[in-house]
Amino acid sequence: MHAAPSFRHKSTNVRIEADAAGRALGFTLAAWPALVALGAFDGVFSRLPLAVDVALAGFMALFAIGTYAVDGSVRARIDATPRALLALVALSADASLVLVALGGSGDIAHGGLALLTLFVAPLGIAAHLPLLRAPANAARPVSRRHPRASRRGEVVDAS
Repeated sequence: MHAAPSFRHKSTNVRIEADAAGRALGFTLAAWPALVALGAFDGVFSRLPLAVDVALAGFMALFAIGTYAVDGSVRARIDATPRALLALVALSADASLVLVALGGSGDIAHGGLALLTLFVAPLGIAAHLPLLRAPANAARPVSRRHPRASRRGEVVDAS
């Protein structure tokens, strides 16, 4: 009789670097407008029906909002961004949506409008979320870790 082969158990824990969210955001914020500009330059978006352009813009806005809402590391990185910068991005979305609405041509993704519609507006709409959360977070009392708390990160209100 042969003994069953022994296998070494490997850990399935994945260690994520502390700034992985920052690099992912940096890559996204560089690649997204570049690809939209490439598509606009090639005329891809202007050949699509208006309904498809609107659906793309909506999807991009929902994806940006969903990423902020679901991914805690991305949310923490964005929440650490200065409020003035987030307000500027949010206001740029509002301004771009007004420009697109006042254009009235029905071609919301032609030329430079593609960057406004498919990048600036979705990103700015998502930038409203941390600005809305800021007052709620400021009103919440801050708990401090008690010196006798265990290493597991138990938080004890020291007040």
